[in-house]
Amino acid sequence: MKREIFTLLLLTTLPAFAQEQAPVNLDNGIARMQALESNAEHERVVQQQQAEADRRRQRQQAAAAERKRSEAHAAAQAQANRERQAAVNRQRAIEDQDRSYENRYKELQLKRLEAQVARENDRINADLARSKAETDAVQSQADANRNVSKGVEKNLKDANRHWWEK
Repeated sequence: MKREIFTLLLLTTLPAFAQEQAPVNLDNGIARMQALESNAEHERVVQQQQAEADRRRQRQQAAAAERKRSEAHAAAQAQANRERQAAVNRQRAIEDQDRSYENRYKELQLKRLEAQVARENDRINADLARSKAETDAVQSQADANRNVSKGVEKNLKDANRHWWEK
C-alpha cells in the first residue's frame, strides 16, 4: 500500500522535476506527498478500526449464537424434564388408581365374606333355636311323662290306702 502511494507521488512529482519549476512546486509536491501519506495513514487507521469493529461484531455474534445455543439446550432440557416428570406423574396416578381399585376390591371381598359369615351365623342361630326348641319339646314331653307317672303313682298309692291313711 505504501509502495503504491509512494509510486503515485513520485509520478505526480516527476513532471515537476522535469520542468524544473520553482521551489513552490517542490513545496507543493512535498505538501501533496505529506497529504497522501496522511491520507494513507488515515485509511490504514480506518481499516484497522473497521477490522477491529468486524472482529468485535463477529465475537458478539459468536457469543450471541453461543447464548442462543445454550438457551435452546436449556429449554430442550427443561422440556425433557417436564415430559419426564409428566410421565412419572402419570405412572404414579395409574399406580394410585390401581391401589385404589385393589383396596376397593378387598373391601368388597371383605363385605362379601362378612355377609357370608352373617348368613352362616343366622343358619347356626336358626339351627340352635330349632335344636333348643326340640330339646325344650323333649324336656316338656319328659316332664309331662314324669308328671303323668307321678300322678299315676300317686293315684295307685292313694287307691291302695284306706280312708284313714290319707
